Amino acid sequence: MSKIKIQNINFSNYSMVEFLKIFESRIDKEEKTFVVTANPEIVEYANKEHNYYETLSKADYITPDGIGVVIASKILKRPLKERVAGYDLMSELLNIAEMKGKKVYLLGAKDGTLEKTYQNIKKKFPELNIVGRHHGYIDISDEELVQSIVELQPDLIFVALGFPKQEYWIERHIDKFQKGLFMGVGGSFDVWAGEVKRAPEVWIKLNLEWLYRLIKQPTRFKRMLVLPQFLFKVMLKRK
Repeated sequence: MSKIKIQNINFSNYSMVEFLKIFESRIDKEEKTFVVTANPEIVEYANKEHNYYETLSKADYITPDGIGVVIASKILKRPLKERVAGYDLMSELLNIAEMKGKKVYLLGAKDGTLEKTYQNIKKKFPELNIVGRHHGYIDISDEELVQSIVELQPDLIFVALGFPKQEYWIERHIDKFQKGLFMGVGGSFDVWAGEVKRAPEVWIKLNLEWLYRLIKQPTRFKRMLVLPQFLFKVMLKRK
């Protein structure tokens, strides 16, 4: 497997198309797959919290979700092929699931947000088999909920609990399932629900989605400070 280490995190170095081929094959073979979509904030957190770092080390694939990670790879002269945004990856996987008749489960967000997410996904993928959904206000040790999901035998489980909770939930429960691609998708349900707007295509192509989100949500400023700190540490490491 092609991997590139950035700030102690092993990123899988594949393009979106390559990731989709790999994941589709694993879903077809019913191979359990733990996918982490990691941005600089997740990398920084993993370097501070050993338990979270250990959880990420158990992932099968870590995708570069954030242009900061791609920039860091270039600084280190080990460039990643491209940014693979979690929302885009989820959308492509939903498309594959619809085409191949695979079963999908949605876990996360508030009830209202989850319902809008469900309705909007069904509008885009009317033949998609969403076998179940549950809000994200849960105790990650809730075995009853896990058992109810296991019984549905989903092929793809999208977990929108925010980090680190979503990755902790997957790590804790994946062994109870016979199959399934498990992927933490952070705030993707908010986007599907229409409660958070994605940047226009031109901003995304220019790798300025982070700036668009900052303009639209100035309260994110504190979180955005992680990016320069992250890149500064990468430059120090290179030196």
